[in-house]
Amino acid sequence: MKIIIFAHGKIKKGPEFELISDYVTRFNKQFKSDFLTSLEILESTEREIQFNTKVSKMLDGKQITVLLDRNGEQLDSEGFAKFLMSLSERGIHHLSFIVGGASGFPRQLTSKAKKILAVSKMVFPHKIARLILVEQLFRAKCIINRHPYHKA
Repeated sequence: MKIIIFAHGKIKKGPEFELISDYVTRFNKQFKSDFLTSLEILESTEREIQFNTKVSKMLDGKQITVLLDRNGEQLDSEGFAKFLMSLSERGIHHLSFIVGGASGFPRQLTSKAKKILAVSKMVFPHKIARLILVEQLFRAKCIINRHPYHKA
């Protein structure tokens, strides 16, 4: 399964950028025959209104799209791994996670979404939310493959 993170805003070089890049690299190198085949991050520097218009079109499409919103469902790491595994078992080959702008998503988008997940009940800057998401994607890959990275 190819996973794309589509995020509003651009992360400048710095420690968060380096950590995100590290997890994306580790994800893409670990377990070559795994069903979680690749992870990519696309960033949008458009205004939030234009970004949300693109998101709306994505939600209307046939691809599986997950919005990250603080009011979404909260999963623990094992639950997140099970969610990804269930998509794979259903034959899903492409999954998009969308990280919105500072204002979050308007109601018309959240009402269209089939799945909304929260990183936490706490609020984080977007670069930290992206870091948490890529780390949890890597962790899910390790859980599925019984790799010792996840020590719960």
